[in-house]
Amino acid sequence: MRRSLAAFSIMVVGVGVLLGAGAAAPGLGDSQPEHPSSSDRRDQAARLVAMAAFGERAVVKPSQDAVMGFTLSTSVKEVLVSGGQQVKEGDLLIRGDDSEDIAEAKFQRARAETQLPVDRARAQADLAEVEYQRQVETFDQGAGSPLELDRSRVARDTAKIDLELALLNLVLSDLQATRAEARAAKLSLRAPFDGVVDIINVDRGQSVRDGEPVVRVVSLDPLYIDVPTPNALTISQGLKPGDPAWVLLQEDSAERVYLAKVLEVAPTADPASGTRRVRVEMANKIGLVPGVNCWVRFTPPTGEWKNRIVDPGVVIETAEAQR
Repeated sequence: MRRSLAAFSIMVVGVGVLLGAGAAAPGLGDSQPEHPSSSDRRDQAARLVAMAAFGERAVVKPSQDAVMGFTLSTSVKEVLVSGGQQVKEGDLLIRGDDSEDIAEAKFQRARAETQLPVDRARAQADLAEVEYQRQVETFDQGAGSPLELDRSRVARDTAKIDLELALLNLVLSDLQATRAEARAAKLSLRAPFDGVVDIINVDRGQSVRDGEPVVRVVSLDPLYIDVPTPNALTISQGLKPGDPAWVLLQEDSAERVYLAKVLEVAPTADPASGTRRVRVEMANKIGLVPGVNCWVRFTPPTGEWKNRIVDPGVVIETAEAQR
């Protein structure tokens, strides 16, 4: 934590120097945007330093994040959602040109569901059995020849084989239909989980190559934070799944402290940084936005921070969603 604080302090000082230099730049006239005052810059720097001292720095991210694309080259037939739209698992998002594949799937399914070839083969097998039995009776009475009996027996056996082939073809037709249906399904992108559509990269009628990113869906409740935590800290505190954590968001002007919990602790450490990945889970019923910087600690906040603790898993009227 001391290393993080020192590095962040250097960064804040550097930003202050740059801002001060920009404020003194001559020759820009009245059109130049007004720069923050020195006191404002000092306040902002002090705020960032105080936040950095809160805990370990990390970034908030969605708990599930899926960037989807077609596995076959196609053209976009329908775009059924828009950015920011809530979706349920299985909802159809974007549909490719699947008309030919659907027709093929229906054709194969119709072949798989008909029993006519099997009924025909079974009728021929029954007839061949009857003819063979009559040949046996005729031969036993001395009226038939051995050749006719053998020919009748072979015809019966062949009819039985034809019936087995018809049954096998029925199974193979079902497999072909299933494969055709699976191919057609590849041209329909569906939500893999309950979440929100983040971005759509295509328009109706656009040609898309296989593997090209088409749509992104994210899950915002809960949120995840992968915290690079000093290995010594994880050992001294004995961090384990279920332990409490407290999160401070850089973009939250109210400087609330959000309750969270440890979800995972990496079994190995990074020798270069001397840290272990600790995944923190934070409920999100109040609309917090992922992709922002934060600071995480694993001991109860003290001082003024302890009076700002909020449970993001509970919607309360006084807690505004982060914008």
